[in-house]
Amino acid sequence: MEDKLIYYLTPIFRVALFILFSFLCAIPFGLIAEWNFLPPIANELFKELLLQASLVLIVVSALLMVFKVMPSLDFYTVFIKKKGAFGGLLKGSLIGLLIMLLCVAILYVNGNVSFSANHIPLGVFILYLFYFILIAIFEEFFFRTYPLYALVERFPVWYVIILNGMLFGLAHLGNPDVTILGIFNICLAGMLFSIYTLQKQNISWAVGIHFGWNFTQGILLGYKVSGNDLPGVMKAKPLGVEYFSGGNFGVEGSIFCTFILIVLIAWLVFNYKFEALQTYRYPYLEEEKQED
Repeated sequence: MEDKLIYYLTPIFRVALFILFSFLCAIPFGLIAEWNFLPPIANELFKELLLQASLVLIVVSALLMVFKVMPSLDFYTVFIKKKGAFGGLLKGSLIGLLIMLLCVAILYVNGNVSFSANHIPLGVFILYLFYFILIAIFEEFFFRTYPLYALVERFPVWYVIILNGMLFGLAHLGNPDVTILGIFNICLAGMLFSIYTLQKQNISWAVGIHFGWNFTQGILLGYKVSGNDLPGVMKAKPLGVEYFSGGNFGVEGSIFCTFILIVLIAWLVFNYKFEALQTYRYPYLEEEKQED
């Protein structure tokens, strides 16, 4: 009984260690910001870009610390692969764009949104392109690399995907104009990203979907992204009841978004067979089975 408890608690401790390493890696950046070592940056967008770049460095550094503690692991093992990364990023971005366009098309046909033209300078457009790529890299590396890998080795894949989605949703609880439906949809999005990562064995797909989802919603269509107001090529104005239109939280706050995500998750599970997702194992697990 005690051995079984240790068996299931070990990956949880490992994930906690990864979070601790992330916190330790964040301390130098926090001190730099707190003590104003760098000259002040007037442009808010540049500030946000610098913040997101710092977060990417933090999570990559935390992964390197994990690899130092556990030499059997590397970037390739936790789904960060060079081979096929660019193609996965492009295909994932297209998937994210199409999901968002489908959601918004339903909203538009149902009379839950109107659009007006908006001006965004080309330079700002390009900077937001990099901004959302950095956000996608940080959040996917933090949620869907080592933590996903460490848990799926010993827990049923269904539990891990649901837990990963829930944690992803909880991380957005502090967003502006947050709603219960909005958080639920972000949980579903986290589950979708987890499924793609496990199926493709490459984080680039999830990064692409995440990027395409956010960039299309915020910059192309002019919606708020998880409650955050952004300049866009167009300006979306939600109409009607909040749980249809998404309200001030954006498309992610709409029941139509819930429907699209559930259908897509069900389609992926039906077509790719859920049991096939749980394929990765630490080398020593096979040794343990042989000893048993």
